[in-house]
Amino acid sequence: MRFMSEEPEKQTSLDAFNGPAPRTLNLPSQKESISSTSSNAPTRYHNMEMLYPNAPVPKVADGLVIHRATLHDVTGTFQLMDWLADGEAAIVRMERIMNRELEFQTAVERLNEFIETDLGGQIIKLTDTRLMLLPPGCRGVRGLDSEAFAADPSDLR
Repeated sequence: MRFMSEEPEKQTSLDAFNGPAPRTLNLPSQKESISSTSSNAPTRYHNMEMLYPNAPVPKVADGLVIHRATLHDVTGTFQLMDWLADGEAAIVRMERIMNRELEFQTAVERLNEFIETDLGGQIIKLTDTRLMLLPPGCRGVRGLDSEAFAADPSDLR
């Protein structure tokens, strides 16, 4: 029987290891190039509009419902006006109607007259193809592109 005091140098030396080889672990993160695997299974998304076409959206005292929509033709303006009349907002993609100049102009004039003149809301151009329609009581503020919470409470009145 050996005691520690007899061979202290072998206690700390890895050269003195005489047992079986240590088990290695396969760590993909340690490989030089990680290969990604992709499955052929389709990604599943739930189309909530199809599942709940007339879903009841509860009115929140301090919240705002923001719809997203694509305007295909001038008849879609009626749904947008309904949302705004209910005090809800909408972000609208306009690229599908923009190449039909007369129909596009009619849709924008209709929305402008109803939202800004009749309701007192606001239409904001977000990009070349997107508009944000705001109901009364909401106001867009310029110059806050990179600011998260820069609006002064007096600007919101």
